[in-house]
This record gives sequence, C-alpha cells and structure tokens, in this order.
Amino acid sequence: MCKKLGVTALVMVAAMFVLHKLDLDGYARLWWNDTKASVKKQIKPETKLQLLRDEIAKLGPAERGARSEIAREMVEVNKLKDQIASTRTNLDKREVAIKDLRSELEKGAAFVTTDGTKLPRTKVEESLTRQWTTFKAAKEALKSQEDLLKSREEALEIAKAKLDTMQDKRKEMEAKVEKMDLELRKLRLAQTQHEIAVDDSQLANVLKLADEINTQIETQKTELALQKGADTDAAVEEALSRKAKTDSALKEMDDFFGNTKVTKKE
Repeated sequence: MCKKLGVTALVMVAAMFVLHKLDLDGYARLWWNDTKASVKKQIKPETKLQLLRDEIAKLGPAERGARSEIAREMVEVNKLKDQIASTRTNLDKREVAIKDLRSELEKGAAFVTTDGTKLPRTKVEESLTRQWTTFKAAKEALKSQEDLLKSREEALEIAKAKLDTMQDKRKEMEAKVEKMDLELRKLRLAQTQHEIAVDDSQLANVLKLADEINTQIETQKTELALQKGADTDAAVEEALSRKAKTDSALKEMDDFFGNTKVTKKE
C-alpha cells in the first residue's frame, strides 16, 4: 500500500511539473484536488480510525495545559480580589480622614491641629487639596481594577466552560471510536465469512430429511387422534340405536296390552 502511494506521488509530481511548464496551473490544481480525493478514498478505515485515536490522545495534553492556565489565572484573580479589597479598605479610611479634615477647616480657625500638630490653615488646605486629588485618582484606579477583575472572572468562566466541553467531547469521541471499531470488526468478519466458499448442501439434505420424518410423525399422530374420535362417535351412535330399539319395544308392548296397569288390591 505504501509503495503504491509512493509511486502515485511521484507520478503526480512529474505531472504537475509538466503542467506548470505548459502554463496549465489551473488544470493542475483541479487535477491535484481530484487526485487527493481519490487517494483519500483508498485509505482503509482502520488507518483512519487509528489516526482518529492519535488525534484524540492529543486532547489529553491540551486539557492538562488548559487546566494549568485556568489554575494560574484563578490564583491571579484571587490575588487581584485581595488587592482590591485592601485598596477599598484604605480608601475608606482616607475618605474618613479627608472628611474630618474638611470639617475642621469649615470651623474657620486660623490654625488646624492634625495628628497633634498645629498647622496654619493655608498649609492644611494645600495638603487637603493634594490628598483629595490623590484620593480621586486612587478611586479611579480602583474602578479600573474592579472592571479588570470582572473581565478576568468572565474570561475565566468561559475558559472553564470550554474545558468542560473539551473533556465531555473527548469522552464522547472515545466512546464513538470504540463503537466504530466494533462495527468495523463485525464488518470485516462478515466480509471474511462471505468470501469463504462453504458447501452446505449436505446440511440441507439432513435438514430436509429431518423435516420429512417430523412431518410423517405428526401426520400419523393426527390420524390416530382422528381415529379415536371416530371410534367414540360410533359407540355413541350404537348406544343411541339400542335405546331407540328398547323404547320402541316398550311402546309396542304398551299398545298391545292396552297400556293396562296392574294395581295392588287393598
């Protein structure tokens, strides 16, 4: 088979070279596609089935790689969650501090005491402005992190679903391959049995003779049953005939004697 395919390939290469020289590339492509389809049809199902097994086997490493990537992403997503939670806690504290400091400024004092230090109002206002600017930037950064977390969580769920589908399809294809292998084995066995010439004429003679004997036995059994039924019917007819004769004789005697009855004297 391999030798035949090798020779076919050489012929195809030579033909393509000639067609190219003759500027017939379009015909060459058409011929090449037809030839590929023809060669593909010649490949045995057993070979294709083994190729399918090999391709299914490659899904195992692909699944393991996907699981590793998903596990790594899950760790990163959890780290990002912790980071966001910590940032949110710090921002809440900074918001409270800014609010308290703003309340102190609203009192209108020339000096403001913060952290045990008495500072001029102008310096506190400048410091509060800087804090507010960084606080807003941190809030925006937190919002971006939260959006990123949501996006990565959604992507993670999609990846998990794809992995589940991949695993389910692999198992489904493994079962399908086993079924196809069984069907192919049955087909080959049937083809082998069909190709072997078996003289079963003697068996046919045996079966025919056995059928004839069985038919004779059943026929004679049926005849015996019918004969028994006929004998029974004859016995019934004879009994009825005897009774009829008896009844006729009794009637004649009654008519002859005038139907006289003997009575007892008192």
